[in-house]
Amino acid sequence: MIGNDIVDLKYSASNWKRPRFLDKVFTQNEQALIFSSENKHETLWLLWSMKEAAYKIHVQQFGERFFNPKRLVCELISEDKGLIRIDDNNYFTTSAITENYVHTIATLSASTTNMNSVFKAEIASHHIQSDILKKALLKSISKTKQLPLQDLEIKKTTIGVPELFCDDSKLPMSFSLTHCGRFSGFVY
Repeated sequence: MIGNDIVDLKYSASNWKRPRFLDKVFTQNEQALIFSSENKHETLWLLWSMKEAAYKIHVQQFGERFFNPKRLVCELISEDKGLIRIDDNNYFTTSAITENYVHTIATLSASTTNMNSVFKAEIASHHIQSDILKKALLKSISKTKQLPLQDLEIKKTTIGVPELFCDDSKLPMSFSLTHCGRFSGFVY
């Protein structure tokens, strides 16, 4: 299983210092990481993207949606590696941090290799941006797995987890989609 999240650092420039925001989303240790960082804005969104990417795996794995960001506990192992704990479950993250975005991929194993792509898609409509992202994923899967593009389709489960189908048969393939502001990304 795999999850990913992207945060457009310019799009997410909202005032995260507003009262109680940090207390609702981050543990005391995570807040200490943010406030001790040279780039607080970047560190905050790094931790956020780690939580979101791990949450996507957890939902795939257990079929349970919840809203309790502090239940997801972040630990930074290095500048680009992290560990997320949700109850007794561990998820490993790798993040790419640029001047424009933070992109995090979460996996069940620290040594997982995957195919991923991040691209700029400056489109105002959330719906159109989502459609472009799905088409880019399907095109990539078609090419790498040598499957007919016209036979590939994404369908969501009742709890909103996207699944891949080829000619109406569900494929045993984990993938994750994300977009924020000017950027979109996928991983499989």
